[in-house]
Amino acid sequence: MSWKAYKKFALLSGIALLVASCSTNTPKKQTKVYSSDTAKLGAVFKNRQFVPEHTPHFATATVAANGRIVNPREFLQQLNNVYQYSGNISATFGNTYRKITAWVNAGGNINDLARFGLHSRQMRGEDGYQNVLMTGYYIPVIQARLTPQGEFRHPIYAIPQGNKKYSRAEIYNGALYGRGLELAYSNSLLENFLMEVQGSGFVDIGGGNLRHFAYGDKNGYSYTSVGRLLVEDGEIPKEKMSVQAIREWGARNPHRLQALLERNRSFVYFRHDPTLDVKGSAGVPLVALASVASDKRIVPTGSVLLVEMPLVDHSGNWTGKHELRLMVALDVGGAVKNQHFDLYQGIGDQAGHKAGLMKHYGRVWLLN
Repeated sequence: MSWKAYKKFALLSGIALLVASCSTNTPKKQTKVYSSDTAKLGAVFKNRQFVPEHTPHFATATVAANGRIVNPREFLQQLNNVYQYSGNISATFGNTYRKITAWVNAGGNINDLARFGLHSRQMRGEDGYQNVLMTGYYIPVIQARLTPQGEFRHPIYAIPQGNKKYSRAEIYNGALYGRGLELAYSNSLLENFLMEVQGSGFVDIGGGNLRHFAYGDKNGYSYTSVGRLLVEDGEIPKEKMSVQAIREWGARNPHRLQALLERNRSFVYFRHDPTLDVKGSAGVPLVALASVASDKRIVPTGSVLLVEMPLVDHSGNWTGKHELRLMVALDVGGAVKNQHFDLYQGIGDQAGHKAGLMKHYGRVWLLN
């Protein structure tokens, strides 16, 4: 699925980001500020030096992390995908890729980076204390049919022709009816919306027959986070917000769901992609937890990142642990700015559950 640059995520790059801004407490002064909110989400302040905002990342003599990377096979598969699909990225980062491949094949010991000619630059973090916000995105699989029938009555639309700018409310109320734009009909208005949030998805049109709907375009309105609206309205506490919490709210309030979604005027149109490849903005098939969406103003597409990823439990609580993963920056997002990475989680419900819970902190180093 070929998502186009920032447009794919202009609505939001991952559902966990729905309330990330409500859940963080960013120190603004050049003094150490301990935040119970962010500490519970994996942020660490002790024994760290503040880095000013004008320095997005800084050179480090060594990587101050313990252990080995946990995903060497997946990372090498991601690099192989880059080689096959993007000559430009391969040419730009080829030397770095070769050095990192040699290091990985030798065991991937953090203490051996310099021996393989690798240098590291650490991200300053959202707060200046190297705490980088990490959210997750995934590719949903939803039930749908090619014609309206029974509960399958919620259209998934292709891109309309012309310059008319319809809001979500206008579309829900029939602005596109009768124009032959319906790609399929799902049994859930909310699941359609969540597929928009992710930027693409798979639909099961019956009997496990999957079709891939890739990002097509959006209607031109800016995105309003429904998670933030639910928090501001006092419907869901900010510390409980997740995609699961939104689904549960929708199940309790089916008569209010459409009105809530209409408060977000932005709407995404899709296109049928005959392939089943999940591609980022770079046009490269993505490997779960070996690729990220980043702000390419400070992390160029194709960059290799050493990510200290926070580990969370099934309820979204930080376990107190991190693990080291190698990832490649192959996607972007309008909501993915500065010291924030959106980690690709994979396809389906399990990946969606993990993506919906992640709004935590870890550290990131660029390797070259």
